[in-house]
Amino acid sequence: MVKGLLRVIDDQQMQQVHLSALEVLQRTGMIIRGKFLLEALADAGCRIDFDKERAWFPPDLVEKQIECQKNRYRMVRSSLWYPFCREMSETDASWPEEFTVDYGFATPSIYDYPEGRYRPPTRNDQIDMIKLGDGLEAVKAVCAPFICSDVDTRIETIQSSRLLLLHTDKQGWVGTSDSREVTYLAEFAKLALERYSDDEKENIFKTAPPVFVHAYCTTSPLKLDTHPCMVLQEALKYGFPVNFAPMPILGGTTPMTSAGSLVIAAAELLGCITATTLIDPDVYYYGTVISGEMDMKTTQVCYATPAAILTDAALHQLFRFKYGMVVNVEPAYLEAKCPGMQAAFMKTYRQMAFAAMVSAPMPVGLLDNGSVFSPVQAMIDLDMNRALYQLGRGIEFNDETLCVDLINKMEFCEREAYLQTEHTLNNFRRIMWDTSLFDRKYRKEGNLTPGDADERILEEADRRWRQIVKSHRSPERDSQFRAELDRIVAAAKEELLA
Repeated sequence: MVKGLLRVIDDQQMQQVHLSALEVLQRTGMIIRGKFLLEALADAGCRIDFDKERAWFPPDLVEKQIECQKNRYRMVRSSLWYPFCREMSETDASWPEEFTVDYGFATPSIYDYPEGRYRPPTRNDQIDMIKLGDGLEAVKAVCAPFICSDVDTRIETIQSSRLLLLHTDKQGWVGTSDSREVTYLAEFAKLALERYSDDEKENIFKTAPPVFVHAYCTTSPLKLDTHPCMVLQEALKYGFPVNFAPMPILGGTTPMTSAGSLVIAAAELLGCITATTLIDPDVYYYGTVISGEMDMKTTQVCYATPAAILTDAALHQLFRFKYGMVVNVEPAYLEAKCPGMQAAFMKTYRQMAFAAMVSAPMPVGLLDNGSVFSPVQAMIDLDMNRALYQLGRGIEFNDETLCVDLINKMEFCEREAYLQTEHTLNNFRRIMWDTSLFDRKYRKEGNLTPGDADERILEEADRRWRQIVKSHRSPERDSQFRAELDRIVAAAKEELLA
C-alpha cells in the first residue's frame, strides 16, 4: 500500500483546538436532552441545569474520560458501519486490504435512468438494490439502500431489516431513530450471526453488529437532541458500539472558519463521549464527521469543498493523534444531482483528498447530498473506485516484479516484444486497470459529441446493473430461520403499530 498522509494540523495546533474545546465545554457547555446522561454528569461533579437540560464540563473530567478510551478502538469504517480496516495505522492513511466499496445509505429517493426522474423507492426497489449489492463482489456489507415509500413509516425499518436478512448474507445496517426498534434490531443482529461460533458472535456484536447501527448526530452548535439520546439509552443495554456524528455547517451552524468549526465539532464529540463513558466505559466509542459549508448564494449545504474537507480531515487527525480515537469521514456526500461531469469531478476530488489525509472508504451510488441512490452511478463509481484502490496498493518490489532476468533476456526487443511474453500474460490482469465502462479505444472517423460519449457510459452502466439483478439468486433460508424472522417482525408490529 502507499504510505504516509498529508498532515492538516500539527501538534501545536491540536493543542490550541483541544484547549479551546475544553474552554467551550466549561464556559458554554452542552445541551443534552437525555436525563440519564445529565444525571451521570451531575454525579461526576458537573454543574447541571436540569430544567434547561444543560451541562458544564470541568476540563479535568473530560481529559480523564477521554484518556481512558485511548487506543481501545482502532477500526476504520466506511460510512457508518463496515470496518474496512481492522487496525488504524499509526502513521499512514488507511486503505482497505482488498477492494471494498461502501453500499447502501437508506436514501428517500431513487434516480431513474434513462427517464431522468427522482421518485420514492418501493419495496421492490429495495429488493432489487439488495440483490445488486449482494451480486457485487466488492460489496462486503449490504446496508439498506432505501427508505421504502410503500411501507408504513412506523414499521419501515423492521421491514427493511427483514428484506436484508432474506436476500443477502452480507447484512449491513438499517438505521433507526426510534428507541423502541432497538430491541428488535438486536434480535435481527443475533439471527444474522447464527452461522458464526459463540466467540465470533460476541466479537462481531460488540464491534460491527449487522442490522443495527445508529449515528448519534449532534446538532451544532453543542446539542445532543432527544431522539439520539433515547436510542443511545436503549443501545447501551446491548453493548453496541457508539458512533457520535457531528455535522458542522461552516457559516451556518458553526463559525465560517474551519478552525472555529473544528472547535465546536471537537467539543461536541468530547462532551458526548465524556457523558456516555461515565455510564459504560467498556463500550467501544468512535466518531463520524460530515462537515459542509453554507453556499451564501443559495443557502445549499455543500460538502465537496476545500474548507469542508479540511475540517473533516483536521478533526480526524486531532482525534487520531492526540486522543487515540477513531473519527471516520464520509466521502459520499456531494452536491451532484445525477450521473455526469459534476458527479465525476466531485466524487474523485473528495475521495482522493480523504485518501491523502485520512482514509479511503469507497462509496458507490450516492447523489444529491445523501438523499438519492442511483444504480447507474453505483456502476460508474465501482469502476472509478477500482482505479483508486489499485493506486493505493502502490508498487510491489521483489524479484518477480523487478524483472531483471526478463529485461536481460529481452535485451532491446529486437526478436520479440514484452507484449508476447509469458510474464505479461500472467500479470496483466492483476496489474492493469481493466475499466469496463470508460472508452479507451482508438478514435474512429466521424463526429462525437460529449453528450454521445457520456450517454454510452450511462447506457452500459444501466445495462450492467440490470443484468446483475436479473441473474441474482437470493440465499436459501430454512423454515426455522423464516419462523424466527416472522416472530420478530410480528412482535415489532404489535408494539410499533399499536
